[in-house]
Amino acid sequence: MGDHYVPFRHCDKRRLVVFVLLAFIAGATFYSCTHLPAFSIADTPTIAHAQETVVPPGISHTSFEHGLAQCEALQRPRPVPQPVSERTVNPRGAVNSTLLIKNGYIWLGNEYMDGGDVLIQDGVIREIAMGIEPSRADKVVDAGGRVITPGIIDMHSHMMVDSIGGITAAIDGHEMSGPTKPYVRAIDAMRPTDLAIKVVASGGVTTNLVLPGSANVMGGEAAVVKLRPMPTLSVEDMLVTANATENEFPWRYMKFACGDNAKSFYGKQLKMPMTRMGEAYLFRKRFEEAQELMRQQDDWCDTAMRLNKTMHHDASSPEIQLSEPFPESLKLDSLIALLRHNVKLNIHCYLPQDIEAIVRHSLEFDFDIAALHHASSAWQVPEIIKRAKNNITVATSTDFWGTTVEVWDHNVYAPGILTEAGIPVTLITDHPVTNGRDLVYEAQRAYHYGWDEHLALASVTSAAATALGLDYRIGSIEVGKDADLVIWERHPLRLGARPKHVIVDGFELDFNASWFKGVVQEEFAEKDETQEEGSSSPIDVNDVHALPNRPTNALSLESHDANHPSLLKEACHPNTESFVLRNISKLYAAPGEVYTGAVDLVVEDGHVKCVGTTCEQAEWPSSAPIFQMHGGVVTPGIISSGVSMGLSEMINEPGTQDGFARNNIDDPDLSTSIVRAVDGLQFNGLHMRKAFKAGVTTSITQPMAAGDQMLAGVSVAFRTGIKHTLLDSNDTYVKTETALHFVITHGSSMTISQQMAALRSLLQDNEDKDAATNIFARAAQGQLAVVVETDDADEIASIINMKQHALPKVKFIILGGAESHLVASHLARVQIPVILMPARCVPLSWQARRCLYGPPYSKDTAIDILLRHGVLVGLASEDRKDGSARNLIWEAGWNLAHNKDMTQEMAVGLVTWNIAQMFGLDEQVGMIRQGYKADFIAYNGNPFEFGTTIDMVYGGGHPGPLCSPRQT
Repeated sequence: MGDHYVPFRHCDKRRLVVFVLLAFIAGATFYSCTHLPAFSIADTPTIAHAQETVVPPGISHTSFEHGLAQCEALQRPRPVPQPVSERTVNPRGAVNSTLLIKNGYIWLGNEYMDGGDVLIQDGVIREIAMGIEPSRADKVVDAGGRVITPGIIDMHSHMMVDSIGGITAAIDGHEMSGPTKPYVRAIDAMRPTDLAIKVVASGGVTTNLVLPGSANVMGGEAAVVKLRPMPTLSVEDMLVTANATENEFPWRYMKFACGDNAKSFYGKQLKMPMTRMGEAYLFRKRFEEAQELMRQQDDWCDTAMRLNKTMHHDASSPEIQLSEPFPESLKLDSLIALLRHNVKLNIHCYLPQDIEAIVRHSLEFDFDIAALHHASSAWQVPEIIKRAKNNITVATSTDFWGTTVEVWDHNVYAPGILTEAGIPVTLITDHPVTNGRDLVYEAQRAYHYGWDEHLALASVTSAAATALGLDYRIGSIEVGKDADLVIWERHPLRLGARPKHVIVDGFELDFNASWFKGVVQEEFAEKDETQEEGSSSPIDVNDVHALPNRPTNALSLESHDANHPSLLKEACHPNTESFVLRNISKLYAAPGEVYTGAVDLVVEDGHVKCVGTTCEQAEWPSSAPIFQMHGGVVTPGIISSGVSMGLSEMINEPGTQDGFARNNIDDPDLSTSIVRAVDGLQFNGLHMRKAFKAGVTTSITQPMAAGDQMLAGVSVAFRTGIKHTLLDSNDTYVKTETALHFVITHGSSMTISQQMAALRSLLQDNEDKDAATNIFARAAQGQLAVVVETDDADEIASIINMKQHALPKVKFIILGGAESHLVASHLARVQIPVILMPARCVPLSWQARRCLYGPPYSKDTAIDILLRHGVLVGLASEDRKDGSARNLIWEAGWNLAHNKDMTQEMAVGLVTWNIAQMFGLDEQVGMIRQGYKADFIAYNGNPFEFGTTIDMVYGGGHPGPLCSPRQT
């Protein structure tokens, strides 16, 4: 028979059911494992059949274990730092070392401990009390009643990636190969021998957040370092987390930037981003990629952890492996860490729309923003900032403004406004944009503009530590915290405050020693055997911790007669040209003319009629308002020089400026075609208005030279208080042709020697020509000052030599002068004055590398040595781009605080009559003398103390007295 039917028996049926069920389970398991996103699994070993499907081999055991380790790390709870009070070891600290600081005025966050001691052991603060026995310490430092604060923390610095010194090879802050580079790391570029480490530490800064630059929307990872020399020259050894214990969470730090920088750089190349829309797309695109990979990681971990658990619980089950390794990407690693909330994100962001955009992105992709940096407009949008899930810190500057649209709305009162809105504020420097050494200067100015004393100090200590996630170790003086301390020569919120001792991790920094192995560092100050090496200031030891109260006296009116204006506003009317200031405690009139006591200043028809203590009331102008000064101080109006005030508003916006001058030195008609600043002045700009409110009544403005031009042109001296245009005053100009300006440029088509030869030739060849028609003849014959801008000592020496042997009549002025102290005696011998610009040196160029920073880094500054040799000295604004002209009186006061031979009269002269004398303007501006046009500033107290405000500015072409001008 053929095939025949055989009925199933009951046992056969049971076998079939079991087989079908097993097959279904196996198939379901295989399907569920092979349909995970991007992953599949395989059972191994498999049963061999003649026509089996080839199953891909699984990943190696090592790869599987690596992936599991990554998953476990992702799920591991964030370690909680041990309570501060229980910390006894600083992982970076001095081991088996005990230091005792005695008799300090210790700032404890919201109060001071007078006469307190701090005991430091193994780099940790172990005790804060009165009367700790010196026998308990290996070394004792007597604070002498001085203020002790925590080490200063700057959470925005480019130190070590943009090294000072002007060497392009040491500039590594911007990876400009594309706008989104979150994966590059600052630590790979940080230069451990950057001179800035020592310079910045000399300002009491002990911790820095080192950031990549802001040219990219995603700039890369940052690093937090402590500023003490490491014998290993290891950047890793400088990290605040070096040798960290397991209970510390290793925060990562990242830099983003929004706004103009990226779109300006890439837009010029016709690349994205060309607009803020493009920036927002790039943010979203990168976050979308990171978010997708993060989901894949989570899916992989979910599967791997389940499979790993199954294998451990059922050893008899076949070994199951994933066919693909744990998904990773170096390019997305840092962004994924940000999305997992393991990164402190710091964002360069200024304008309201940019702040709102980045907050929007943070909500869309669920990441935290640690701090908005610069954030000049943050004070306008606190409610937008508070939309974020976390409490964002605003890391800003007190008074950096004026360069771009992004900083145009900066407000000096912003810290107080943000504080009232509940937003934490820290202050930063953006070193080397502004010198990182001077971070405490930011806090000082914030205090000056009314911010609370303790908040100002916290903004550069505890608030910054909190924003960095390091407040369990640094930022305050508490038992258990790292021993990062600063002992100040005078209260740190006083003008000119500088450290006497800086301690990091329990180590006292020695600024007289070379910090870097194998790197030779020289000091260029003259040796003064009569002064103790390292001593720095003439501070009264009985006044070392005093913070003077802000003066409360306000300008008021006295009754005079029935026709006397009844209101201060009326008395300050633009038509007021005759008035009297009474009860001035000190009036600086001119060199050697300082009046003290109950001083009067009588102004009639805009001119000084009488000044002193003997002005007869009978001679006072009839019916003139009489202002009561209540013991205030009066100085001449300040003279700005070195900057191009009136020719430029925003340096990065060509439409807001006169432009950059090009003078052809080979032009036979150059004397008539030379660029003159007077032809391009724009009055009543924001720079000019703010400067005038601060008492800058005269500006000497030179043309802005193009980068390769040695001849800038002819400057103009004019009055800054003009209301709208030059037509608003008959006295707009002090001198239309004030000086001939040269700039020694480096890297241009002309060598330095060619530039010197050209300068000499221009003056020598015209020396005998008609001075009435030839400007170079006027300069060569000494009728017009010749300003040469240079920092280099050898270039200054060439100018000195030129005057000695070729051009004895020329009235040279050195502008810049960072290294002028090296030729001080020669400058004095040939009577060449110096205008220091900036007033506090920053060696941003190779030609300024030998400048003197002042105590505690060096005993002297350039001005100390120049004055010691009798050189006539003036001070110019910090640089040509920002609005620092209004701070000139403070620049003079900073030098006053450190020079034991300088008087307040001399300090006033640095920004008034000295400048006028150099340019031959001293019969018109810079002094308060009978018959002179009235041109002065009335302060309600000592102008060299923060907190003192201006009651009145008069002169400068302004129609009438400007009373109680409020700064913004």
